[in-house]
Amino acid sequence: MKKFLLVTLLLLPPVLLPAWRPKPSFGLEWGYTGTFLHTHQHNYIYSAGSRIIDEGAYWWYYSNGSIMANAGLDVSRSVNVSVYSGLLGVYSRRWVVPLELRTRWCPSGLTQSGAIVHAGIAAVFPTSTLKETAGRLNIGGGYRFKVFRHISVDFLLSFNLTGDHDLIRDPDTGKYVLRSDILRNYSEYWGINASVALNF
Repeated sequence: MKKFLLVTLLLLPPVLLPAWRPKPSFGLEWGYTGTFLHTHQHNYIYSAGSRIIDEGAYWWYYSNGSIMANAGLDVSRSVNVSVYSGLLGVYSRRWVVPLELRTRWCPSGLTQSGAIVHAGIAAVFPTSTLKETAGRLNIGGGYRFKVFRHISVDFLLSFNLTGDHDLIRDPDTGKYVLRSDILRNYSEYWGINASVALNF
């Protein structure tokens, strides 16, 4: 019986088989970011010639905004893969430009109202500090409302983990430590983002 079904499917004309062609997609996303935790790891040589190893975590809340644009493909009736970029605030005087690859899944279909989940990974380019490339993780979900045909609006809530590099001050001179004297310099910003996205 299984062989019969397999042969039947292979012999069916392509017109009779359900087909899906990738469709382009575009969108805009506006959001509010609340960062609640900042961690850092510093290992450097300061002016006295000694090494300082400094690690810490600061629970403090900062409010920021975000605006993103995206372009991608609907690779199936329920899955979209897109590239996002824009401007994100992650902490006090900390802004980054991300280049994010994000996958979105709508169980009821991309063109229908229903739940949506997403996950993204990005390279981020800080607009301040050392301007060294870092990374970002974005995962969340929400609800999609169909507006008209292929136009929809998403209401999303997501968790974000963004990396960065600090400008380290010498404890004696107050000047910034030279890059050549820095052995390790990494910080992370943990936050929640609430956003509204327009898809078309």
